[in-house]
Amino acid sequence: MKKRNLALLVSAAAVGIYSAARGRGIFNKPRFREQHSAVSRYVDAHYPGATYSPIEATPKGYMTVVRRPGRSSIMLYAFKSPDGIYIFHESEIINS
Repeated sequence: MKKRNLALLVSAAAVGIYSAARGRGIFNKPRFREQHSAVSRYVDAHYPGATYSPIEATPKGYMTVVRRPGRSSIMLYAFKSPDGIYIFHESEIINS
């Protein structure tokens, strides 16, 4: 029984470490704090009442899905310029 519990604890710890490193689940906001701040300001300014999914890193920047009540969703891409300013690009998701 002890070996089984140890294996479960080790597995849970490995999943937690992996999630923290990748910024998944509860670790998304701490890992992408600056990006959440920029995306939140953008979404509040352009789509009041909308929500967005956890942010994911892409090779060139970051992406999230903006869910608008009563309308189609938007794929929002954020890129950081060399000046430190975020540039946003939207792509509407058809049939969402």
